Amino acid sequence: MTYKKDSSRSRTPLAITLIIASFLSAFFLATFSHRGSDFWIAAVDMAPGHQIVTGDIALRHFDLDSSASLYLTKGDDPLGLILINKVSPGQIMSSQSVSSSSNLLAASAVPISIRAVDVAAGITAGEGIDIYWVVDSQNGELPVDPVLILGGVTLLSFDQKGKNFGTDATLTLAVEETQILRLLSATTHGRLVVVRSHV
Repeated sequence: MTYKKDSSRSRTPLAITLIIASFLSAFFLATFSHRGSDFWIAAVDMAPGHQIVTGDIALRHFDLDSSASLYLTKGDDPLGLILINKVSPGQIMSSQSVSSSSNLLAASAVPISIRAVDVAAGITAGEGIDIYWVVDSQNGELPVDPVLILGGVTLLSFDQKGKNFGTDATLTLAVEETQILRLLSATTHGRLVVVRSHV
């Protein structure tokens, strides 16, 4: 009987130790499994100049340790930002790969034809120009105020020969993709006047 009592007493500390160890292991597992944060990743291929919209990005949980500050977290709002570098699906969005500057928006070369007299004298390729939409009143119609269609767009090329002969002048403009339809729609009615942004 004495042997059995000694044996049960020796097992008690061991059992308590095992119980404590199991609680500690469960605690550490729970703690480490919740480490990290939610970060924005690319859901689709995006090229430089692309403006991020809903559906382009998604949230994923990562433990990035000390490098976490280099990436966009759940607390950041990437919508509306413009990409500086190409991004592939699944890639974590770096804070260095986006910008809020609208000057980085992807642009397309858009050719337009304008009356030579409606183009400001002295414009040259590479400078910024403003484009106004003008509707001439006819048959007693109420006058319509000119409307600024695009401001500060870059003139890629300008056919000066047409202007010298007093006919239409051909211009090619660097226009943001979101503004192309606005510009082309203005060419269907009325006329366009090109103004130098800075004289």
